[in-house]
Amino acid sequence: MQPETLILRGGRVVCPATDTDSIMDIVIHDGRIVALGDTQVEGRVVECTGFVVSPGFIDLGAELGDPGYLWREDLTTGSEAGAAGGFTTIVASPKTDPVVDTPVAVTELSVRAASVSGARILISGAVTKGLKGEQLSELGLMIEAGAVALSDGRKTMMHTGLLRRALDYARPFGAPVMMRPGDTDLEGSGVMHEGEVSLQIGLRGIPSAAEEIGVARLISLASLTGCSVHLSQVTTAGAVRQIRAAKAAGVPVTGAVPARHLVLTDRAVDDSVYDTATRLLPPLRSESDRLACVEGVKDGTLDCITADHVPLTRIEKELEYMHAKPGAMGLETALGATLKGLGGDLSATIQAMAVGPATVLGREAVIEVGAVADLAVFAPIAESEVGAPFRSKGLNEPLSGRRLPGCIQLTVRDGCIIYGPKHD
Repeated sequence: MQPETLILRGGRVVCPATDTDSIMDIVIHDGRIVALGDTQVEGRVVECTGFVVSPGFIDLGAELGDPGYLWREDLTTGSEAGAAGGFTTIVASPKTDPVVDTPVAVTELSVRAASVSGARILISGAVTKGLKGEQLSELGLMIEAGAVALSDGRKTMMHTGLLRRALDYARPFGAPVMMRPGDTDLEGSGVMHEGEVSLQIGLRGIPSAAEEIGVARLISLASLTGCSVHLSQVTTAGAVRQIRAAKAAGVPVTGAVPARHLVLTDRAVDDSVYDTATRLLPPLRSESDRLACVEGVKDGTLDCITADHVPLTRIEKELEYMHAKPGAMGLETALGATLKGLGGDLSATIQAMAVGPATVLGREAVIEVGAVADLAVFAPIAESEVGAPFRSKGLNEPLSGRRLPGCIQLTVRDGCIIYGPKHD
């Protein structure tokens, strides 16, 4: 990609980092924002009247399947799916084959990721070798090799002593440790949220307590070690309350909720007649949990929205509900789900999809003169129906058939259009 002089004209610029909400032009040159306001310069003009212009979105843990699971996703399709969803940066999960658990693996994947033309792809290194939760990986060396975070993906590490050592070792390097809170003993063979719906339809449930015990453990260890811990998938009211209290006490913890959990509840399993696209981990929760997560995003308790992107194939999903693999794609629907769930609250949406994730990584997502031109342009109100074709290889989208707002018009990364009218 070669940067170009680009003028985004007449859009509603919304940037929580600078408390901006105003109609203005944005002039981009050599990959950076060089002017804001009513400008009179020459360059390629893209009319943005009627659209919102925000900092580009950032996802902190997509499973891109590369290497080893290329039939699910690869760096190219994942990058393109991200761009189509307004994402300018994606942090790839270390859950690949082989697992990204060595400095060499981080370097090799980073080199290949640098060539993608959609959303930029950053790499997270595995906390434990093979994601098995038994031996620590070379944490410091992976960060020195370019890993921006440490994670065991959607795995839950049950060895508390090992987890403490991981946080102790990671803290001096400054990279966040991103973990899914849970308790594998309580999760067991559950396939959906344990509650009224699971009892009615006869599927084994995963209780809220599994997540809440996991959250309590990670908060305690973050307080003990001083290491920044990011709770990558938070879905219960009890977890939100714990995080709110931990933040008030000064514990270095942040949290994210999957976008789809702001819209869907466990009722979707029954309403969809056991559509395995709703087979997720963590599962879709109750309406009271959904409302608590919405409130958590709006009041800043939950810092981030995650697309929780786990593309899977028909072979892995077209099975009986209890035998289907958990997970759903989400990069292309995260904005719409978030806007829908938050009732169109633009500031909260952009804060949680751009500013919050950037802060977790120690970066900025901002629209100001001199900033890198990573931007998303979207229609905030008009709704469209979710459905194929998708840029992702995945087909497992639980929001398919629903009407969501937030249609992406243009995505700009490093001053270059990576989604929108670039080849016309």
